[in-house]
Amino acid sequence: MSAVAFADPASSVDAAKAAETSETPAVSTGSINREQTAAQRMADCMAIWEPRTHMTKKEWRRTCKTTMQEFD
Repeated sequence: MSAVAFADPASSVDAAKAAETSETPAVSTGSINREQTAAQRMADCMAIWEPRTHMTKKEWRRTCKTTMQEFD
């Protein structure tokens, strides 16, 4: 016996529309908004850090700064 699952296309469209109209973008890896000031981008990058990260907060800050310089 086999089962087949079908996705509801309407729910996919609704999710895409909600993501497009979201006024507050979620902060996640790789989501730094390039239209912000350097200070705002640094704050976004630092917001991603958490104690379980494989880097210290000082190392993370240095990596954020280096990464932002590479994209400028």
